Amino acid sequence: MGTAVVPFLPLTILGALITWTTAAAPAAVLRKVFLTPTRTPATSPSTSVKASLSKSSTTNAFVVYAFSAAIAAALHVFLAYAYDSSRDAKLGLFVKSKKHPYYLNGRLLFILLSQLSLALGFSLRNITLDRFVFSWSLVASSSNRKSTRFSPSENVIKAIAVAAVFTTLTVPFSAVIFGLARMTLPAIYQLPLLHYFLRPFTAHFLRGSWTIFLPFRHLALLSRAWFLGFTTIFTWELSNGLFDTFIYQPVIVAQVTPDPHVTLVSGISSSDLAFRYFAYTELKTLAAEQSPAAVVRRTSLFSDQKHNPSPWAHLFRESLLFLGKDYQYFLNRGKPAAPKPEVKKVPTPSTSPPIKVTQVPLIRTSIFQSGKPSSPIRSVVESLGSDGALAQALDAGAEAAHIPELFRTVEDAVLSEPAKAEVKKSVEKATGVVEQFTNQAKAALHGAYERFAPTRAARFGERLGRWWRKDRLGRVVQGHLPNMEMDVVIVEVLSHLICASLTEDKYGVVQRDIPRVLEAMISFLAEIEKYQKEVRGMYAPPALDKTYTPEEFEELEALRIEVEKASDILGYVGDGMKEGIARIVRTFGDKLLAFKFPTRIAQKLQPFLEYC
Repeated sequence: MGTAVVPFLPLTILGALITWTTAAAPAAVLRKVFLTPTRTPATSPSTSVKASLSKSSTTNAFVVYAFSAAIAAALHVFLAYAYDSSRDAKLGLFVKSKKHPYYLNGRLLFILLSQLSLALGFSLRNITLDRFVFSWSLVASSSNRKSTRFSPSENVIKAIAVAAVFTTLTVPFSAVIFGLARMTLPAIYQLPLLHYFLRPFTAHFLRGSWTIFLPFRHLALLSRAWFLGFTTIFTWELSNGLFDTFIYQPVIVAQVTPDPHVTLVSGISSSDLAFRYFAYTELKTLAAEQSPAAVVRRTSLFSDQKHNPSPWAHLFRESLLFLGKDYQYFLNRGKPAAPKPEVKKVPTPSTSPPIKVTQVPLIRTSIFQSGKPSSPIRSVVESLGSDGALAQALDAGAEAAHIPELFRTVEDAVLSEPAKAEVKKSVEKATGVVEQFTNQAKAALHGAYERFAPTRAARFGERLGRWWRKDRLGRVVQGHLPNMEMDVVIVEVLSHLICASLTEDKYGVVQRDIPRVLEAMISFLAEIEKYQKEVRGMYAPPALDKTYTPEEFEELEALRIEVEKASDILGYVGDGMKEGIARIVRTFGDKLLAFKFPTRIAQKLQPFLEYC
């Protein structure tokens, strides 16, 4: 009965409340505060980590996770003494020594180091998974892509598996770091004055065997650190999983407003891409629904002329503008469009009559008063009052140091530009020296590793470096289509509304825009198919009459996987465009012959007409 009652004890409930407050809630709040709809523009793990580390959100998240892990360790120590006060858990801040009462407890330090390692590792996991980026693939209304959302029970199983594997890898790593720190402590004691501050707290670490495998001799401590880390990681992972399950569900808001279609159309102009996506998602539901209420709402949307521009005109313009920007971005392969060259205006010659000017004779004699030579005292005073060599040199230095005009006595100096050039050269030279020293240090470390490391370790390090720096083709293609989910849902909204307008548009305001909509879709589809051929041509199956090494087979397999990922991304957008075009062609059929299309668009549209 004692064990069955433990979960209902006030102390257990208090511990669970503190754990939820300090571990689960911060993980969800971090996702809420730092969530951004823009994907990280990175094509390899190294660039992804660099881009994430340059953001303040990454540092703030690590600090929060570190505090959460430290509080979890403190709570664990408190509960260890509270549940069994008769047994010493040996987790106090100081060791029990009358002679040295301020020696730090190594067991507690290892627990804290293990928790901080878990916080650092979990922060890196969030970076690699882009957890602070809006998960477009998890949106429930994305009907064209299989949802990867987990149910609550599946989230629990996933959190248990992740926590078990993650903690099993991190705790031995923490033991190695603890051993290395203990081994470097004698070298730290050699620094002047520092050992006076460290000796009262850490002198006992110098005695005894300070081998790197010392933590592995305390299996009970490792087990305690493992279970504490498992609980912490499980709480963080479960909180993130529940966030992905429930937060990304779209909320229907238009039906509770006086003008539903006006609310939806205004939502597509939001500066936040996530809110704009949810507005388009609700518009897609309205456009595809066949209920009488949906027909009435669509008819009201088409015939609304109270606003200027009308709801359909605003929807049509915003949608094509968004598709056009993404099309240009994809056309330039992820690079911004080049600015238009400035056209220089040729000045027109003036035709005004010439102005008559009366010439004034120049006075070529001296205009200063000529007199007797000045006295020696007056010459000294004039010399001090003029801009001599010393004043010019000071002014040049002020110009080079960018001193504001407020603190300067003269406006310009002859030597200002040369002085600035000299300062700029000095700064560039110093920067080059630092970069050269850094590169030499990296080369020396790399050479020492290759020289002294075992052959297998050197090969593993080389492969790990290639994996770390290698660009992923799937991420490259994804960078060319940063808003692919938005593009597909826009095509679905426009195609469904155009099809519904055949019988529900009283004034024909929608049909006149059909050529421009089809032209935008077909142009985008043509570029997608062109790039898809290029991507598929990057991989060739291994020839049967050729012998490959295991490393070459691995490279070919990795390339095949990346080509498949890139093809899936392009196929997702291309299939969305094809379905939208085919939907319009099936609905209107031969009626499309009444519209005029450019020759290139008509040739691309002809197969759809023949097929449908």
